[in-house]
Amino acid sequence: MSLAKTAPFGAPGASFRLRLPHARWLMPVLSIVALVAVWEIVSLGVSAVILPAPASVGVALVTLTMNGALPLAVLQTVIPFLEGLALAVGVGIALGWTTGLFLNFGRFVDPYIFIFNSTPTIALLPLIFVWFGIGNGAQVAFVFLSAVFTMIINTQAGVRQVERTLIEVLESLGANRREVLRIGVIPSTYPYIFSGLRIAIGRAVVGIIVAQILIAATGIGYMLQYYGEALQLANYFAPLIVTAVLAILLNRGTDRMERRLFRWKQAAF
Repeated sequence: MSLAKTAPFGAPGASFRLRLPHARWLMPVLSIVALVAVWEIVSLGVSAVILPAPASVGVALVTLTMNGALPLAVLQTVIPFLEGLALAVGVGIALGWTTGLFLNFGRFVDPYIFIFNSTPTIALLPLIFVWFGIGNGAQVAFVFLSAVFTMIINTQAGVRQVERTLIEVLESLGANRREVLRIGVIPSTYPYIFSGLRIAIGRAVVGIIVAQILIAATGIGYMLQYYGEALQLANYFAPLIVTAVLAILLNRGTDRMERRLFRWKQAAF
């Protein structure tokens, strides 16, 4: 391990870091290994009904994959999940920009955003049943409602946090209103949008699982309910692990996209 200083500590653009070779992938791997080791140790002292061993879960994961049950459940889950999340992101960004830019419209809409964001999505389940039935549309709607308000609030905050100095500099250089929006305001909201997207992904994952348990009886949500009620915990952990992996991959993809868009931005640590 080496201690690297690329600039005097405290200087503009300073970077003060502890570096390990290949730390970006090594540390997550070590974290997973540690988790599996602790899991194995704990499982040795309890019944398999309470906590199955990692090897048993691995066998269940392979079995459910080979017989096609798990791939089908993943497909049934991913499609409405991505549809609902994409809709939430599009609508959330558009409404966030609009309510942030037009203050009177924002003041008019803000109470409703607060009310629906504070209302548990599951409380809207009867309305979702009536309006969308019990099929794919209801799952998409549930995911949408789980994620959209996070996107609205974060995007709106990004617009309202734009520094006045930036606007004044652009105006002094002769930028018109449209150019100020395109060059200054909109790009300034991107970090807030990505922060909201990370939160929205987590809420959307919860939303699709709950929707499949309570609405559609299909996909990963149904597998979790079925194997949980049957106390087949090895089979229960298999789709649970797949769900966690999908969520991690989505968040990693979001991080990678943000780094590509903001290569100029350097973090302190």
